[in-house]
Amino acid sequence: MTSPEIRTVDQFEEPAFTNLVKAILHDPDRQAVTERFFATGGTPPAKSGAHQVRVGAFEGEALIGWSHAWLMPGGILYVSNSGVLPERRGQGVYTRLIAAIEEEARALGCTRVESHHRTANSSVLIAKLKAGYTITGTEFSAEMGLLVKMCKYLEPRRGALFEARAGVVEGVVRHFCPPAGS
Repeated sequence: MTSPEIRTVDQFEEPAFTNLVKAILHDPDRQAVTERFFATGGTPPAKSGAHQVRVGAFEGEALIGWSHAWLMPGGILYVSNSGVLPERRGQGVYTRLIAAIEEEARALGCTRVESHHRTANSSVLIAKLKAGYTITGTEFSAEMGLLVKMCKYLEPRRGALFEARAGVVEGVVRHFCPPAGS
């Protein structure tokens, strides 16, 4: 199997993208719960006008995975959703999408990347942790359930400071205080 091409696009082709999102992210149980509690046909959410970033994994012209993010105040690129076709999982596609989103964030002058993930989505949580993301908390969403909040600072010094303040780094004093007698 060939390695997919990762590239940034202005828009994903429709209706193929919407069908891919539904197939990957909208499992039948979640759809049933959403329809039961939130009804269908409501007012669609208002467009924010925020700068959006779309990175796709393509085999030829076929989209096999994506990450969609938008620029937030304070130099944050928020990744709202990502997905990879089931038959292409475990082959490094998602890891490459993470790297491409980080590259886009740096190009936009962002200091960090943030995201939320369902607690049951262990493969994504593990991939993000391996890529250097830190769990910063949890949040409950009526639509999505319990979510894990994650972030990664793109500038090493900010990342080190964040980890020290979060208690991630052992021996914090060694990192921020000069050795005795200096």
